[in-house]
Amino acid sequence: MSKTVKFAISMSEEVFKELESLRQKTGWTRSQFIRDAINAWKAEDLRVSGIKEEAGEFRKEIPSDFIDQDERRRRALAAAGRFRSGISDISINHDKYLEDAYSAIKNSKEEEYKR
Repeated sequence: MSKTVKFAISMSEEVFKELESLRQKTGWTRSQFIRDAINAWKAEDLRVSGIKEEAGEFRKEIPSDFIDQDERRRRALAAAGRFRSGISDISINHDKYLEDAYSAIKNSKEEEYKR
């Protein structure tokens, strides 16, 4: 990260215990966990507000210095092999499946905006 700012926050002990429990399941530091929560909130806030998100703009609102290359690599390695799609040729035809998924998302969003 280029520049970081440290600050303190107050919360109830109950909320803190819940945060720690969730954080420990990910194996992240508190800072990583809070940054990810803020980024998820921002993405959800944009989606709910009706701002259309083009496929090429996916998660562009997250500053790249929030997630440095080492952290991206760590996340990718941690995710590798943890999920099962049930599709036997996904490693060969991943571009087709990704295109199909983006089309389905785009179509569902278009239907949602028509309402």
